[in-house]
Amino acid sequence: MIYFIVLLAIIIAASAQLGAILGFLFLILLLVGVIWFSHRLRRARLLGRAIKVTPESFPVIHAEFAGLQRKLDYSRPVDVYVADDVEGKMTMTSVLGTRVLLIEGGFAADLQQEGPEPLRFLLGGYIGALKARHGQLALPLTVLEAMKWTAFINPWILPYYRASMYTRDQIGYLCAGSLDASLGVIARLTVGKEMAPEMSPSGILDQASRVGRNPLPRFAELSQDRPHLVKRYVNLVAFAARVRRADFDRFQACLNENDQRILRSLLVQSPHSGQVGTTPSLGAARWS
Repeated sequence: MIYFIVLLAIIIAASAQLGAILGFLFLILLLVGVIWFSHRLRRARLLGRAIKVTPESFPVIHAEFAGLQRKLDYSRPVDVYVADDVEGKMTMTSVLGTRVLLIEGGFAADLQQEGPEPLRFLLGGYIGALKARHGQLALPLTVLEAMKWTAFINPWILPYYRASMYTRDQIGYLCAGSLDASLGVIARLTVGKEMAPEMSPSGILDQASRVGRNPLPRFAELSQDRPHLVKRYVNLVAFAARVRRADFDRFQACLNENDQRILRSLLVQSPHSGQVGTTPSLGAARWS
């Protein structure tokens, strides 16, 4: 009799565990369904509040985007929209086959006035991020965020996102073909379009050096999914020293002796140190 009771208890416990597992899997599937629907609904809302980029609506942006897709050999469909006010000037979403790029209209217009290179830097970087599948963790992270579990994995996932940002800048620079234009976009994102022309490389290099020496800014960066903008600036200069030495030499020639010394110190700390002339990769860069 006692063996029967023990066996019955084991069967009941196993059934309860199986039910809990099935319930958990159902919850995950339900969350995925909600996420899929919310992104489809967001895309539908964009049709009402933004203008989709087509050959008829925005021929210049459409031609640039299509040309960069061919250049980077990325053929998957991407919905590009222009809106009046966009957080961060540009946002990208890639979840469950829904790929949406949203651009702030005023920002795009300002970049177009400066020639094709600044816009190519941004668009090429985003297309490169899609090709490199930098957004492949978006779905599981959205599920974990809905379940309030992201705090447990942020220390491991945020460094990946910061490294991906460096890679996106590098791909954008290769697409733009201009170091000055690429650095100009980063300067604009840092201080705005009015002050960007006044921002000198000297001040940025000195600030980047202080950020590298001071542990507090490095500690503050640990909670961010993006690196400090001054570090993005220096990383792009270091990348140019590796893959397009002529661009780097022109940049360095505009610096005084002290700034060149600071730059050499920063290059030693760069992940591109000792890699001059090597072939660039779509893999995420790392900044120590």
